[in-house]
Amino acid sequence: MLKKILLLTGIPVSFLLLITSCSIYRQGVELKTFSQCNFTVQSVKVMSIAGVNVGNIQKVTDLPLNDYIFLAKQAFSKNVPSKLLIKLNASNSTNKKAAVNGFDWELYLKGALYTKGSVNKSIVVLPEQSASFEMPADINIMEIIQSKSLPQLLALIIEKNDNLNLSDLDAVVRIKPWYISGKNIKKYPGFIRIKL
Repeated sequence: MLKKILLLTGIPVSFLLLITSCSIYRQGVELKTFSQCNFTVQSVKVMSIAGVNVGNIQKVTDLPLNDYIFLAKQAFSKNVPSKLLIKLNASNSTNKKAAVNGFDWELYLKGALYTKGSVNKSIVVLPEQSASFEMPADINIMEIIQSKSLPQLLALIIEKNDNLNLSDLDAVVRIKPWYISGKNIKKYPGFIRIKL
């Protein structure tokens, strides 16, 4: 009787272990496939400067006067904390699904690590398709865009904000994708390098 009970309870446990190991293997394959995608930058946009929302402003003249005066004071102090939104695209040319639960990222300027963070959001790229995902970053805009007066800086950010050019800073994003397995996070062993 005891053997029968052990046999009957052993089957569901073995089945659960099999399902779990298959799920871990599948996530590992999806992570590897994600790392093999072709990554490009869709846009780099400044969303806010020192707490002032500039993401939807089309012209410098649309900026309220009190916001302009506030930004002038901030620019004088050289400390202008800003929020940058980098939109990336992943193209999957394989016949397998690529997927991750999130990624760690690092932003390099002129070869030096400038800032880093994490995005805790699932990304799925179906076979032979592409998908976009966003990476928000906190920066000091006066460190990123130097040698500009406030009017020049605002014109650059607001009027050309659909694709802020950071190529002269040799800007590079490195991402380390990961997936969650139970209580553990399994990370890709290296970094994926994307030139901005």
